[in-house]
Amino acid sequence: MNRLTVGRGVSVLAVAAVIGAGVTACGSNSDSTSTSSGSADYGLVQPGTITAAITAGDYPFVSPDASGKPVGMLVDLNDTIAKRMGLKIVYKTTTVQAGLPAMTSGQYDMMSVGLVASAERKKSVAFTKPIFWGQNVVVVPGTSKAKTIADFAGKRVGSGANSTQADFAKKKMSSSDLVSEATDSAGVSQLLAGNLDAMVLGSTHVGQIIKQHPGKLKVSLTEPQDEPGAMAVNKKLTTFLAAYNKQLASLANDGTFLKLYQKYFPDLPYPKQMYTYWPSIQKQIEKQG
Repeated sequence: MNRLTVGRGVSVLAVAAVIGAGVTACGSNSDSTSTSSGSADYGLVQPGTITAAITAGDYPFVSPDASGKPVGMLVDLNDTIAKRMGLKIVYKTTTVQAGLPAMTSGQYDMMSVGLVASAERKKSVAFTKPIFWGQNVVVVPGTSKAKTIADFAGKRVGSGANSTQADFAKKKMSSSDLVSEATDSAGVSQLLAGNLDAMVLGSTHVGQIIKQHPGKLKVSLTEPQDEPGAMAVNKKLTTFLAAYNKQLASLANDGTFLKLYQKYFPDLPYPKQMYTYWPSIQKQIEKQG
């Protein structure tokens, strides 16, 4: 989630095929909670439509189904919010490295990707209210004996370009030979080929990767990320962001958000770090027992 997760457990990931750019999902204006706000009020790239950048293989946040259509927690979430706001939504595939500056230049309204809302990123983009809290996971070959950061001194350690994992590696693994990989899947391929000694991944990705390569890869260590994850929004869209966050809060308070989380992260408890932002979800979980 350059991406996110919580606790010591890791969740399921599909290393996805590339999603065709421009796949569209449309909201309906017939929903009783839709607003009457005109798209001109929001200043979107395309009036009446949210243009949302996504990345290929960000399961379970966004990934392609068999037909190439984007599906996942953030698709369900944003389709619902768009509908409530009386807007359509279009998903376009890019990378985090290319997508953030493209959004700043006005090509996208938001990135429907779980990103850590770091201080550096906040200089150029705004963020929605938090949606997740993750961990950085150092994955190694199954035969590796490395268990601490010190064990990677002088070793080749990969991470996705411009990712939270890259920030973690620079901060915590500076004694390693750090390698920037275009994507997580590219880094995993290099790790399997013996060209890397380790790869730092967001923990949503790890479970399925290890499952896909039984006995070949394992987790060496994990560390929680410093900040919560959220979706990036063009800084100029202040009215849109306020309206979006209002709908996000409504979904958190009425139980919809927790249902989505438990649907897509069935193996992970809801992150307790998020209770600060969403106390209503804490109450919902307490009622579940």
